[in-house]
Amino acid sequence: MFKPDYNLNYNKMGKTKLSAILLVIFSTVFISVAQVFYKLAAKNFVFSLDLIFNYHLFIGLFLYAIAALFLILALKRGELSTIYPMIATSYLWVTLLSLFIFKETISAFKWSGIILIIIGVAILGGKS
Repeated sequence: MFKPDYNLNYNKMGKTKLSAILLVIFSTVFISVAQVFYKLAAKNFVFSLDLIFNYHLFIGLFLYAIAALFLILALKRGELSTIYPMIATSYLWVTLLSLFIFKETISAFKWSGIILIIIGVAILGGKS
């Protein structure tokens, strides 16, 4: 039977492992692809029984569930203060997917914001 350990010694948790960083990056990629499926689902979204036939919606939900599992595994192996800001990299992935899949125009202003986000993530996670 599972028995949770409530006596965690946070001083011994140490630095964030590379595997945690990779897991959170995989998580953000899955979240971003899920957003694409949500966008596709929105085209035919009707709040009725037809909702059960909107396969884009269910694919998006499934990808979100996988992303959540990756994030939980990342949090198990790393510091929350390092892992959580990395979720912001999803802005980069969503922008790239929007550019290539939906042929959206990305302004220089948006690219500047994404660059600032990436710099911020690097600064927040740099010493971990």
